[in-house]
Amino acid sequence: MRRANCWNLVRKGPDGAVSCYIERGIAIESGACTDVAVAAGLSTSLPAAATCFPPVRYFPQRDPPFMSDSEPNEVDRGVDESMRMFEKSKVGDEPALQPIKPARVLLVLDGSSQDKSGIAAAGFLRETFNVETLVLDARPSPDGDITTAVVDAVSGARPIQRGEGESYEMILAALQTHAVDLLVVPCPFGRDFDKVGTDSAGTVIDVLLSRCPCPMLVIRREDQTLAECVGKVSVVVGAECDVELKAAAWAFGLSADDATVTLDLVVEKEQYENIKSIVEALSDGATLDPESFSDALTKTHHSIHGAMAKTATELGRSYHLRPLAGEVAPPNPLQNRDQTLLVLPLEVDDRFGQGFAQDRIRRSPHPVLVVPSHVPQG
Repeated sequence: MRRANCWNLVRKGPDGAVSCYIERGIAIESGACTDVAVAAGLSTSLPAAATCFPPVRYFPQRDPPFMSDSEPNEVDRGVDESMRMFEKSKVGDEPALQPIKPARVLLVLDGSSQDKSGIAAAGFLRETFNVETLVLDARPSPDGDITTAVVDAVSGARPIQRGEGESYEMILAALQTHAVDLLVVPCPFGRDFDKVGTDSAGTVIDVLLSRCPCPMLVIRREDQTLAECVGKVSVVVGAECDVELKAAAWAFGLSADDATVTLDLVVEKEQYENIKSIVEALSDGATLDPESFSDALTKTHHSIHGAMAKTATELGRSYHLRPLAGEVAPPNPLQNRDQTLLVLPLEVDDRFGQGFAQDRIRRSPHPVLVVPSHVPQG
């Protein structure tokens, strides 16, 4: 592999003619063509043989711009950073994912202000995927009928009979009785989000995280409607688990045609600091900086990164990989009004994964899709 400095030629046609130069980047010669990676820039249409992760900025053939003698150090730093980005961008031979789309949905009502967003989500899923919607009133003490309004508002919706016991028992019983592939549930259950905020996700959600056998769409703040959030979808991974690829397939299945899909590899600040302390204690002079840790995160999640990158290319979605070691990670703070759908893979019997998912839901104003692994019996 040959590395070339700034303003060297970066692409040759079949006849060997120079076709473009790169702006303050690097060129990695690879076979008949030269692939390009720079830290930032404007995506453009490149030949199919090119690897375009991260996005590149390139220019038609022309004389390279003038560079002063004072710039080389800055350029070299840019080259080194671009080289690291290129390494992260390699996606290997992972096959593209088959997006998963819902066909039958269970919508749970609790009488809170979140019901409005839940009903809107059911309507969006009906319009987009032609789903059948089952409606369950899971209030502990129902006062009046609240399902008729949903049936009137959402085509293809019908109420189902409620069971006995706690709200989570009614929901789990309905999931056993009716075959659905997506549960839509408000959070905090039975309480208005504006009153509880990030203080609690509630007992119902805690139990469902342990026992729900199907993907669960958790509805939060009313200004974060599903229809508006599917334009920006973030798959948030806190540790390797066996349902990462399934969660990513759901993310692409729900994403809008022009969506941006992101893979966020998250290590919380406290966890990163603990690991850093252990590494540095094991060997005198050893250090663990966030950049090195981010590189390691990328390597350990190579399969899902490759699969998501190729799926995005096939579907025409934008895709980004974000290793976040010790940094602020999704969800956004409550004062941030950006609309996002979070997708969390969850190994149900993993205590760390349970806590990670519960904390993400509790702090999130966004809707959260939890994709669980097999639920242990007994």
